[in-house]
Amino acid sequence: MTLKKYCQFNGKMYAMDLPITEEQFHEAHVKWQNGALIQDAFSFLNADQREFIMTGTPPHIWDSMFAPLPSNEELSRMVLFSKTK
Repeated sequence: MTLKKYCQFNGKMYAMDLPITEEQFHEAHVKWQNGALIQDAFSFLNADQREFIMTGTPPHIWDSMFAPLPSNEELSRMVLFSKTK
């Protein structure tokens, strides 16, 4: 099934194909809304798919918000300037 949601971070609508039927989605969603952890209610989906259900945020948006930190080698090449009095 295809799920469409608005991303809670940028307000844009995204769609994700989930490898489940609408009936499976509904049954799992009811479990989740009744207090089950999403990873238990939707145990047959991966973390990116479950995150999309919760926030409407697709993986490429998460990747753009949380870019990898520079390596130690990259940090050592950076030059810091400070003002001296």
